[in-house]
Amino acid sequence: MKNSFKELIKSVVASSIAAIAGTHGAQAAPNYEFKDVTGDSMHESESIIKRDLSQKLLLNMSADDEYFLSGHRSHSSHRSHSSHRSGSSHYSSSHTSHYSSSSTSNTSKSSSSSSKTTNSSSSNSKAGLYSSPATSSTFALGGRTITKGMSGEDVKILADLFVKLDYMNASDIKKNASGVVECDDVMIKAANAYQEEKSFTVEDKITKETALALKSDSEKYRKLGSRVLVAGMSGTDVSELKNILIDKGVLKGKKRGKYDETVLDDTIVEMLEAYLVENGFVWTGKVDSGVISFLKH
Repeated sequence: MKNSFKELIKSVVASSIAAIAGTHGAQAAPNYEFKDVTGDSMHESESIIKRDLSQKLLLNMSADDEYFLSGHRSHSSHRSHSSHRSGSSHYSSSHTSHYSSSSTSNTSKSSSSSSKTTNSSSSNSKAGLYSSPATSSTFALGGRTITKGMSGEDVKILADLFVKLDYMNASDIKKNASGVVECDDVMIKAANAYQEEKSFTVEDKITKETALALKSDSEKYRKLGSRVLVAGMSGTDVSELKNILIDKGVLKGKKRGKYDETVLDDTIVEMLEAYLVENGFVWTGKVDSGVISFLKH
């Protein structure tokens, strides 16, 4: 082997050592020695490596002009290395594992620390240290009985339903200092009116039964004037129209409940038309805002 090539190999190894020292510090850089070894002296070199437990890298030159690098690190578990004659690949695999083990160990420690932190947070969370206290706003409609002074999201929903069903005005809705809707005397009065309409027990509280019935009625309720009516349509607004005609003596019969649905049949249409024409109102075949305004006048 030419001396120039030997010098090239030494230069490569020296550069690698410098890189390790620059990255990990001087203590992390292993000690290396270069030694030409002929065939008969190779066993002697390995014996020297075993006795000297410091980290070595040997450049071995054989008599037939072949070469290989053999590495060794001072670990007791490395007392027997059958792979020392495996060529240059041994250096790469051996030293990669030595330096990656440190990284793996650090990663493992970091993972363990993270796991402990997570478990600690989980434990603290279970103990209630990081959980916000339950508030009234977390209750769903019907999840509790509402009485005067209580507030929350469920109370707001109730207030909106009472407004929609004409038991309250929007301006009647009361909010507490935190801006949350609160049950007051006006809402209790609205609840009493609804309970009476539904033949429920009239009481100064809003139970689950009252709340859920109120929600169900609001979903089907249509106020007279919210749409134009023609023959064949049905709904609570038709019931309201029929009740007005009964109050005026145009129709005879029992008045319908606020949440009862009635069909706008031919009888109601004919009696309505006769009443309008008799009072000088032009009938167009539909119950619109003009007809409703005239009836309520």
